[in-house]
Amino acid sequence: MSELMLQAGRVLQPAEQILVFSGAGLSTESGIPDFRGPDGLWTRVDPDDFNIGRYRENRDLRVRGWRMNIDGELWGARSTVKPNRGHQAITRLRERGRLAGVVTQNVDGLHHKSGLEDDFVAELHGNVRNAHCMSCDSRWPTETVLEWVEAGDEDPHCPVCAGMIKTDTIMFGEMLPEDQVRKANVFLAISDAILVVGSTVSVWPAADVVIRAANQLKPIVVINKGDTDIDHLAAVKIEAVIGDVLPGLVDQILG
Repeated sequence: MSELMLQAGRVLQPAEQILVFSGAGLSTESGIPDFRGPDGLWTRVDPDDFNIGRYRENRDLRVRGWRMNIDGELWGARSTVKPNRGHQAITRLRERGRLAGVVTQNVDGLHHKSGLEDDFVAELHGNVRNAHCMSCDSRWPTETVLEWVEAGDEDPHCPVCAGMIKTDTIMFGEMLPEDQVRKANVFLAISDAILVVGSTVSVWPAADVVIRAANQLKPIVVINKGDTDIDHLAAVKIEAVIGDVLPGLVDQILG
């Protein structure tokens, strides 16, 4: 075992409650592309397509988005991707009572699929599982909306008020969901240490969770391939594939 792994274990083992902050780098090992990498999402699609204003104005964009969900592309509602060793290691922390909660930037729902209850996951950028009306806030499982699309409604609108429908994923120009922010704040308050996995901690305001932890002098361990914006704040930084090192680190933490 590497010296960095031993150091990380010494930092996290005393913590009774660990907050895990996860980003796209965790899900790449399940086959979901990240955003900014050489094969990332932004090499395939225009980032401006993820702007809420463009979504409202562009019917073709909405039609294409629902079709991508039906086809199981990327992290869509019918994606067949499965949790990986990293997700499963985090779930072990929960099973042993050592997880304050997961604050995630991911919308793929893989933390839930790995066995974590909703009460232990704060999805700051929303999720693809659910959808809502942008006018009256009526809500449905995304699968229900996809059934309307398959029945011939390419750009479904709300059956209650005729408003536009979108998944609960947060687009550029939208506020973070208040209930998820509150949940993240609770996780931070009860945590003794922070474990960052697969995030550059560069996207705001989500990154504020980690910055506040640093300001509160809570120890931080980072596992990420590549630099992060908080490397200088980390007690230990491990540059590695998450699935290769996180299971062993959790073994150390749990003793």
